[in-house]
Amino acid sequence: MAGAVADRAWRDSAPEAIEVDLATLWREAGQGDVAIARAVMSNLIVVRAPSGNRRALTDIAGDLPLDEVVSRHPSRTIVLEHCHRDTPPAPFAAGVGIVTFGPPTARYGVELIVVRSACPEASLLSILRRVVRGDVPTTVWWTEDLSDGPPFDPLLTIGRQLLYDSRQWKDVGRGFAAVVPLIDNRRVDLADLNWRRLAPMRRALVHVRGPLAAIAWRGVTVNVRHAPGEMAIASLLAGWLRGERRTDPVRVAVESLLTSDADTILTVTVGDVTATQTPQGVNVTPASAPPFVVAAAKESAADAIAAELRALSPDRALLSALRALEN
Repeated sequence: MAGAVADRAWRDSAPEAIEVDLATLWREAGQGDVAIARAVMSNLIVVRAPSGNRRALTDIAGDLPLDEVVSRHPSRTIVLEHCHRDTPPAPFAAGVGIVTFGPPTARYGVELIVVRSACPEASLLSILRRVVRGDVPTTVWWTEDLSDGPPFDPLLTIGRQLLYDSRQWKDVGRGFAAVVPLIDNRRVDLADLNWRRLAPMRRALVHVRGPLAAIAWRGVTVNVRHAPGEMAIASLLAGWLRGERRTDPVRVAVESLLTSDADTILTVTVGDVTATQTPQGVNVTPASAPPFVVAAAKESAADAIAAELRALSPDRALLSALRALEN
């Protein structure tokens, strides 16, 4: 798909008029000189917490790379700003739009629905069922800090995948406590953008000592030092190391550094090998072999999110790591 050079049409709406207003926008779009194809590969529910800084509906997702994401993975996008209140079961504001991408010869559009709701969680399910398409999978993108509270049950009923970023968690312990109960939920796949960042370190350690099930990892102690604010990714690494050897787990010591180089995320020591992760990749320094680098994927935040939207399957390694952190 093309990059995020987007045009948009927008109109205020009401909960009962969302589909009618979208149909009107499509008719208006079809009256132009350029044909526009309707593109939808999934539903994407984007969860936002209420904020006094976002007064207009169009501002609710203004700081997110939504255009870049849906240009790569076209989705009917439902942006939900939900405030739990014991009020009548209806959202109090809604708007709809069509965002179009691509050259004149291959123009395509995606639908945007923005809902600001103030209702009990039980009523949220009926609101979502009204706007979610049932013939494509649904991802819930939790853009807020999960350590502030677990996902709403209606979202887990509707969603096929829960996408989040543990790097945002202010309280890592509470964040994992919110996620761990979902490990055995067969209806919802977990996708952590921070786990994706850990991929080059995992590849580097396997390259150095082999698969975690190999005898080379027996009785090993791994020291993990992480930069300030990177406790979540260090915990995920510790969970991965322990989770792959449940009967003979690797011993992992995790330490937080008070200061670190600006680019350093993690430093891992295994025996005589040191591996340092930066945004560019992992620099590995064995004592008895030449150093080498495992490069990180060059991808934007939108690239990473779109890739996770396409990967609708359980990540067994992530689930194993989370189970190990549960114990």
